[in-house]
Amino acid sequence: MKLEIFWKNQLTALFFADVRGVHLPRRALHLVFPKNLFVAAMTGLMLTGCLQTRNDVRENEQRNVMQQQVTTLQKSNADVGNRFADIEDSMRNLNGRVDVIENKLGQNSSGIDSALKASQQQNQDLNQKVALLQDALGKMEKEIFQLNTDLQSVKAAQAAAAAQAATEKSSRHSKDKDAYENGQEFFNKKDWKQAILQFQKYRDENPKGAKFADATYKIGVSFQELGMKDESKTFYDEVVGKFPKSDEARRAKIRLKGLKK
Repeated sequence: MKLEIFWKNQLTALFFADVRGVHLPRRALHLVFPKNLFVAAMTGLMLTGCLQTRNDVRENEQRNVMQQQVTTLQKSNADVGNRFADIEDSMRNLNGRVDVIENKLGQNSSGIDSALKASQQQNQDLNQKVALLQDALGKMEKEIFQLNTDLQSVKAAQAAAAAQAATEKSSRHSKDKDAYENGQEFFNKKDWKQAILQFQKYRDENPKGAKFADATYKIGVSFQELGMKDESKTFYDEVVGKFPKSDEARRAKIRLKGLKK
């Protein structure tokens, strides 16, 4: 290593002396080093310089590459750091929004719970009211059923009474028809005695009958035809007294005038 430094110094001196135009005496050159050794030294020095230059170039290139890589990595790290910072900011914003949403959800959930409780209470109240209404409707249905039953009973009783009344009326009408028509039949045949008996039967059975005045008048006529004026006069007077505005009373008055002659 020391020898290499020595030769470098000698060659450097010669180089600068030659550059400056200084001519060293040959002797001095021989003193410095022999000729062959000088050539070898120059060749080695040049090779060494070349090797050093190549190594330096390579080292510089590697350094440049490494510096570029380091710069790139630094930029990448900076970009990544910025991105992480942006992501952290975004995360903070999202967390804030999540907190707000959770608060709103909490408020909404409390409001929903209150609404649900109120709705459940209203449903319970409605169910109770519906139950009361159903009970009332059940009672009303029972009452209506009972009223319908009573009404049907009343209608049945009325129908039975009407049927009985119609039967009795029909029976009375048939009896009236038989007694009066029988008397009329005998009266037309001039069977005065049988006519008197049938008309009197009608009077006894129907004191308020529609043909009571006619039956009384014809009894008077039947007695008059039998020559029994006093009995006939009695029935004529009864017709005039009870039915003064009737056609039988008008005819009875005519008969009474005839009896006086």
